[in-house]
Amino acid sequence: MRRRAFPAGRKPLASAISLAMASTLTSLAVFAQDVQDEEEKNSIVGLEEVVVTATKRDENMQDIPQSIQAFTTDQIEKLGFDNMQDYLKAIPSMSAVAVTPGRNEVVFRGISTGTGEWRTDSSTAVYLDEIPMTSPTQQVDPRMVDVQRVEALPGPQGTLFGSSSQSGALRIITNKPDFDGVYGALDVGATTMSEGESGHKFESHVNLPVIEDKLAVRLVAYNTKSAGFIDNVEGSNIFTDDRNTDVVEEDFNDWYQSGARVSALWVINDNWDAEFMLMQQSQRSTGDWKSDPAEGDLEIVRFFKDVRTDDWWTAGMTFTGDLGFAELTLATSMLDREVFYEFDNNVNAQIRAQAVQDGEFGYYSTWYDTAFNGETQVNNQTGKRVSQEVRLASMGDSRLKWMVGAFYEETDDFWDWYSKVDNYTDTPSWQYVNYYYGVEETQDYYGELYNSKTTQTAVFGELSYDITDKLTAAVGTRWFEYERDRSDTKFWPRGYYYPEVTYQGTDSDTVYKVSLNYHIDDARMLYATYSEGFRLGGQNSRIRLSSVLPETYGPDKLFNHELGLKSQWFDDRLQLNLSAYQMRWEDMQRGIQDPDDWTISGHINVGDAEATGIEASFTFQVSEHFRLDGSFAKSDSEILNDFYASDVIPTLTEDQDWMVAAKGQSLALAPPEKWWLGAEYSVSELFGNIGGWIRYDHSWTAAMNHDWWNAQYGVPLIPDRKEGSLQAGLWTESDWTLTLSVWNLWDDRNAGWVESGYDWRFGSNGTWSDVGRYVNMPSYNRPREIELAFKKEFSL
Repeated sequence: MRRRAFPAGRKPLASAISLAMASTLTSLAVFAQDVQDEEEKNSIVGLEEVVVTATKRDENMQDIPQSIQAFTTDQIEKLGFDNMQDYLKAIPSMSAVAVTPGRNEVVFRGISTGTGEWRTDSSTAVYLDEIPMTSPTQQVDPRMVDVQRVEALPGPQGTLFGSSSQSGALRIITNKPDFDGVYGALDVGATTMSEGESGHKFESHVNLPVIEDKLAVRLVAYNTKSAGFIDNVEGSNIFTDDRNTDVVEEDFNDWYQSGARVSALWVINDNWDAEFMLMQQSQRSTGDWKSDPAEGDLEIVRFFKDVRTDDWWTAGMTFTGDLGFAELTLATSMLDREVFYEFDNNVNAQIRAQAVQDGEFGYYSTWYDTAFNGETQVNNQTGKRVSQEVRLASMGDSRLKWMVGAFYEETDDFWDWYSKVDNYTDTPSWQYVNYYYGVEETQDYYGELYNSKTTQTAVFGELSYDITDKLTAAVGTRWFEYERDRSDTKFWPRGYYYPEVTYQGTDSDTVYKVSLNYHIDDARMLYATYSEGFRLGGQNSRIRLSSVLPETYGPDKLFNHELGLKSQWFDDRLQLNLSAYQMRWEDMQRGIQDPDDWTISGHINVGDAEATGIEASFTFQVSEHFRLDGSFAKSDSEILNDFYASDVIPTLTEDQDWMVAAKGQSLALAPPEKWWLGAEYSVSELFGNIGGWIRYDHSWTAAMNHDWWNAQYGVPLIPDRKEGSLQAGLWTESDWTLTLSVWNLWDDRNAGWVESGYDWRFGSNGTWSDVGRYVNMPSYNRPREIELAFKKEFSL
């Protein structure tokens, strides 16, 4: 008889959500009436229109029939958005896990199978302007310097943005050169923490018209340090008396970022212009970002100081031409990225060595015997992306609007990943392998060489028609074809290689989108949208012919049904957007290891899941001086059926079988609730010509699972997260700004990720429960940090 999963029932969206949103709207209306008299209300300016390019056209965000949240330049600066983990807090539909800074896995609406899916394509697309930047598990994270807008597009965006936009797309739009004169800004700041060291930032940009009305250039440069706050304290090894005295250090987890961007606008003639952009960013993090509760607050015992570098450059070129009846866009881009890291792997080495002593490996014990030596995990990784897109979009005021296009992308990924053992040639493991196979001296104990090349070709189109002055219908489709070419070579140790395995796959499919929107009046619109998202399938690496993994795995698809309201109230002073969705995720892709050989890994399709939810965002200019911003999301997800390994590996016996997915389990990286609220009060003339402002923001995210197995057994591993920030500033018009910020005002300890991989060894029921360390180690957000920044603007 098969083992049954725990009885995990559905958690349907409570009807109280609708009542709460209605109550919120009513309360805001009443509040507005109470705080204003008629004369004051008439003097308040409405909210500015936010123009986005979510449909690859310049459109008012309120006119697009889909859920969108956007932040403008002013909001990005006021809210202190520097990197992905900052604006994540204000986007209700987005979740992300960062083991170390700049190593983000981004998910929309909880469509994820968890962290550590190194070979699985991302379900979220990330764009910098027209440049695709998407990477699995390690999304590129450009620093937010001189950025025009951030657009969060939850839900499938497959018709316009391709396979990696299965659950949504994140778009970072930079400020472009213009001909308005020479101007720019210099922004410098310093930070301090009671729990850590000091940090700094230097950011600048300048706009330069080079040839009047013909050529303009914009330059950006930055250099920053985010100070460390984790102490590497002195301690002994797990099973030996060795101590880490030589690497003990306070606040050893620093993060450095530096970069530059050059962009140019060339007006070729009255009908054609061209934009060019070249950007480079380097970042370096040191130390460990986890904390061991057994050692104390923000403390851990490590025998090696981790280092991670992430260097990338990207270039983009976009030509735009007015053909009279339509606008032609030609976009090409390139991304080149190099990632290197070396992390402490001492705990794994200690476990393996002790397991050898305990006889766990039997006949193969000598091969595993690395004699309690120190060990690190190393990765040299490169990634290249080349893309080309051509699209033609209709122009004018016709009831019929259309867009057609073609897309080509080629991606190349390589990694040389391995464990490096100190003095490995002195261990029984190397002596055994050398005796039988004659390998050269090496410190590289076990590793993998991986190459992957994927080419994708797609044709897409969207069509909308104004049936009446109020009612518009739209359809979209995307046909795609892809080809994968991968190779794997494992070694154990380096010099003794498994046979290289190559595997290819080609497939094609089509996704669709349909929407209907009805303008109640000029300020309110209702919409209904159906959209599909997809990820590519492929072949598995069957390093040995005896592997029982299936040869191929198929694409997985996401089917989204969404209803929404885009609205503005009180003379455009309140913007309130609501959406409700139901999604079905079919043939989910999931990483799996060969049950007969843990060195072989691949993918399988593990059945279907459903996700339902509601999202809301608002901006309310309550009075001339007082403004409120906020967002809210509530969601519920579940696997629809039990799924066992034998469903794809029929040769497994009942004793060998195990449950891969349990009916009723929630998805990983899917917080059931999340909200953010900000309040800002500003005065244009505080004294003399100096204005002032003060702002408070607070975010909260409910507990969630970051791991598939924790979700399966109902353990929300990442606890509730809450964080507040307070900022106050002085400014003069187009001159200078002085800002005092207190980040993480209440000094909350929020885990963005929790290392639980050693629980089965060191936990209460583990093999060596008396160790008392390395159990559920959280990677915390930054403690309370105070920043003083000065920004000087100039123009000539």
